[in-house]
Amino acid sequence: MGVNLGIPHASRLGVRYLPVHVQDLPGLPRFPMRTVRSSPSAHVSRAAPFLALGVMGAALTACAGGSPAPSGPVPATDAEWQALAAPRPTPVPGAPRIALAIMELTSAPAWTTGTAISPSLGLTELVAAGLLRRGDVRFVERRRFAAAADAEREGRARPRGAPVAGVSEGAELVATVVLAPLGGGQSALEIRLSDAATGAVRSSRRELVPSDADPVGLARQAVTGILAALGTQGRLPPWTDPSPAAAPSTFMPSGVPERAIAAFFAGLAAEEVWSWERARGAYQTAASSVGFVEAGAALARTARLRLGGTLGES
Repeated sequence: MGVNLGIPHASRLGVRYLPVHVQDLPGLPRFPMRTVRSSPSAHVSRAAPFLALGVMGAALTACAGGSPAPSGPVPATDAEWQALAAPRPTPVPGAPRIALAIMELTSAPAWTTGTAISPSLGLTELVAAGLLRRGDVRFVERRRFAAAADAEREGRARPRGAPVAGVSEGAELVATVVLAPLGGGQSALEIRLSDAATGAVRSSRRELVPSDADPVGLARQAVTGILAALGTQGRLPPWTDPSPAAAPSTFMPSGVPERAIAAFFAGLAAEEVWSWERARGAYQTAASSVGFVEAGAALARTARLRLGGTLGES
């Protein structure tokens, strides 16, 4: 039994919805239950912040009369991939070129990605997607580009489906973000902007967040802090954000459903091994959640890479 997991209004783009079975998205997490002692005589059980999709998958299989699910999502046609491959925003004049280091988590969060992707990398890529969609900064991919460029220089064969490194315009600034608990139900995002050439720290900022903040809310507050740090240096040009909730002035829970966040991480896990169809299916699931603009940016990036884009430019 298929379920429509297409992007909203895809029919207006001339794209047919592609039936994706929830069971076909590998790595969608089954999050553990946590038991928290609330008093010497009582326990409160609560689920970790993300919804497991296993029960839903089982229900869909049962509705289909117990028939086995197909091995993967229905492949998209080139025309459908083209419709998904929205171009990167054109940066406004003066937009700084900025790269992102892997986020550091000084303690384990209350959630997991449910995939081979670490929480640190998952948060980093949520922040990257939040920057990628903006016009007042020019996000520069460094992690995967550097790995691909090194492999090409050494003459190593590219993995199946992997894009070429291409040419990177290079970053002017590198953002580092550290998430550290403060106690009292609060944590801090410690943000630094460093010169990409010299490593000299140009600006720093602290953003306070709840200790139980959801991953998308955390990532959005990190984007807010990066933008604010750029602003103190006079490096943030005017730009009107069509989705201002993606970089709120103070922390706000994202409101993105747990299922959509889980699908984003599944899409990222598939993209990391260049499994384009599975990445597309999972990202489309995530992007169908209203307001999850980071998933839409990741989906468009995946489509651009699948169609021959390079890591340095996509």
